[in-house]
Amino acid sequence: MKGPWLQTRSQKIFNRIMYTDGIQTDQRNPSRVPEKTSLPDNSSPPYAKQPAGKPRLPVTFWLLLTISLSLVIGTVLLSNDMKHLKAVGHYFGFDLFPPEVKPPPPKAPARPAPPAVYKLPLHATEPPVAQTASAFLRTWRISGPAMCAALRQAGVQTSEWAAASFNADTFECFYEHSAKREKDQLANSIFVIVRGDAAGTISSMRVKIVNPGTDQNGQLDPAILRIFETMLRQPQWLDFHETLNAIKNLKDVKEDGFGANIAFTHEVLNPQRYNFTLSLDATSGPQKRARNYFSGRTWLPVPEPTIAANRTQPELPHQERPQ
Repeated sequence: MKGPWLQTRSQKIFNRIMYTDGIQTDQRNPSRVPEKTSLPDNSSPPYAKQPAGKPRLPVTFWLLLTISLSLVIGTVLLSNDMKHLKAVGHYFGFDLFPPEVKPPPPKAPARPAPPAVYKLPLHATEPPVAQTASAFLRTWRISGPAMCAALRQAGVQTSEWAAASFNADTFECFYEHSAKREKDQLANSIFVIVRGDAAGTISSMRVKIVNPGTDQNGQLDPAILRIFETMLRQPQWLDFHETLNAIKNLKDVKEDGFGANIAFTHEVLNPQRYNFTLSLDATSGPQKRARNYFSGRTWLPVPEPTIAANRTQPELPHQERPQ
């Protein structure tokens, strides 16, 4: 058994030497064709070295690297009161931390106001003095030019507010109309005048009608009655209730109140002549003191009342006053 085993091993060494010698001969003389040598497929020894490839990184390395980077990024984003994290969220349009709406603090209970203290003047508790007592006094709430304009709007074509021809200190506007006389009857006539001063303060208003027209019930013609309606309503005195009704029925009437005097009467010698007067006259001492205290020289003037007509009124015939 020893002889064949030695022969086999010797044959293997010989074959390797011949193979190596043949390769070197081929490298020195490439034109030489080496002799064909048959080698078995598994001729390489099992302990021969394999060619070295690229080194591979283990999975653990990548896992540790990922964890480290996550810790660094998280530290940067969460530092400085998460300022960088909020900036990133704002950049991408996400409000990660909406501001908290804090309820307003409760209001402190209001302190009770101190009790009000009123001091009455001495004269409030003293007995009244007769020399300083006054009384209610009516005043004109419309000026002379405004009254003339209201009459024109009611269809009575008065003249403009201007100085009177007999006295430059007296201002007035007037209207006069006379019809032709028929047989033994008096001619129909109407005379209206409003007087005052240059400042426009009215002193008196007068109307005179002769043989006025009436309807089948004996009441005054509505066209003439509008004169008295305007004169009584424009001053806005609401306490003379019976005057207009008495004038409508051509009855005598007189009323006084707080300095205003109103009278509508017919003449004794001629019942077809009627006179109307409206004036303000402070007669008593208290009324005079009240008028002086509320004088227009110390107080602002009262605004003019609105002059409005509900419907278009027919105008009375116009005729200038003879000079």
